[in-house]
Amino acid sequence: MYMFCYQRGLREVWGYMWTAWYCPEKYKLWARSTQPNRIGHWRTTMAVENFWRNLKRNTLRHLLHPRLDQLIFLIVTEILPSFTAKMQIFDPNYRSGRAPALTPFQSEFKRNWNKLAERSLGTHIYQTDVQRWICNCGQQKYNLYLLCKHLVQALAPPPPNFFTEVVRRRVIPFYYHASLKFKDGTALPEPDLTRSVSNGDPIETITDSTLVQQGAKRKRAGPKPPPNELYTRDVMEEDAVNVPLSVISLDENSEWLNERIADIKAGIVMMEQQVENRHEAKIWIRSMKRANIGKDVAEMAHDVRHFTETGHKRPTTWAQVGNKSSQRYTRNTMGYYEGT
Repeated sequence: MYMFCYQRGLREVWGYMWTAWYCPEKYKLWARSTQPNRIGHWRTTMAVENFWRNLKRNTLRHLLHPRLDQLIFLIVTEILPSFTAKMQIFDPNYRSGRAPALTPFQSEFKRNWNKLAERSLGTHIYQTDVQRWICNCGQQKYNLYLLCKHLVQALAPPPPNFFTEVVRRRVIPFYYHASLKFKDGTALPEPDLTRSVSNGDPIETITDSTLVQQGAKRKRAGPKPPPNELYTRDVMEEDAVNVPLSVISLDENSEWLNERIADIKAGIVMMEQQVENRHEAKIWIRSMKRANIGKDVAEMAHDVRHFTETGHKRPTTWAQVGNKSSQRYTRNTMGYYEGT
């Protein structure tokens, strides 16, 4: 494990494995499982507890204190046959004349494939590359199996053996099978399935030394320096070079506030004109009331008036989490200059 992490530069993975598994205190708890002639006590206890749980809940659910001969009879006639039938399923030669049962991954993959194959396609045309198994529709990253309806419907219905032999890769192309064909019957071009460490291939089978960097360590990205707004402007004043950024930011905020004040005043004039002609503008006034125009400005004025005239201050510096009215009150009054 150490060489596996060292050759791939996985320092964080080895740190976790050492503290949780490979340190002397943890190693002796699980390393005995590699000895084939011993059975761990934990595993034995777990199997016994599971057996008794099934025995009590399924077979003896109506019997409180069964006789010994009755218990042995139930174990021989009901429990052992079910265990024998279950163990036969794990035999590789079980029902050799039938197709093997799909694994949980293959079953869910097939269900997702058939579901996407039945969906209707829209009018927008996306760039679908089946050979690399990528699509720019944006839905592939949300699918657990990296599928989308454009990739699925770009191919002809696959044969049944495809779902029993499909293997998901970790690098592009994520899926490839010789039985996959386009709708016109053309077979997919065979991709260059270069063995890669990222795909989980063992290092011993990789001949290209450039694919494995011995002892490569990932570089951590340092914090980006904050952008200097002073030098990113298209037009700069000559005297602005020696002005601190805080002053420039203050002037920009004041300029923005002046523009907003002018817009609000213009809006107030428009509303006053409509109120004077309320009979002709009743539809407009009703829509403004329904939209609650100016609610944030009215709340700001009410909070500041309450803060300055009543003498009540905020109970705490920061508002309580989840209390919207308290958060609004703090936002509207914090830093407000009352004047002299």
